[in-house]
Amino acid sequence: MPHPSAILRLVGFAVAAGLAMAAVQPVVAAAAGAVEMRWALGLTAPGLLVAGLVFGAARVSDRGDRVQPPWYSAWLLLPGSFLLAGAAAMCIFGALVEFALIPWTMWMLLISGGLLWMAAMVLVRSHSH
Repeated sequence: MPHPSAILRLVGFAVAAGLAMAAVQPVVAAAAGAVEMRWALGLTAPGLLVAGLVFGAARVSDRGDRVQPPWYSAWLLLPGSFLLAGAAAMCIFGALVEFALIPWTMWMLLISGGLLWMAAMVLVRSHSH
């Protein structure tokens, strides 16, 4: 069984990677002609930026296997990851249709999810023993 700190690193990578993969879908759709490139870049750029910030914050705060996260880590990380998954869904919907509410909703989910995720990571890392 891997150490909890290794699982936490894996979760941090998976959240950032999932958001990044969903964020590039509008550009793929624009390359296929399904949506306009400007629309696609308006969804892709913020998604990739937040994915990079989430990944970077996890890497900077990582202390390796010297300390282990508390048992309640998943409960702290759940709200942020749920909101970031919603932002990823908005990117995928934006690859299918150009609906005016998608970018606004995606921005709200990215901001709230990114802040909750990073705050939870700070709490988890500061309470690790």
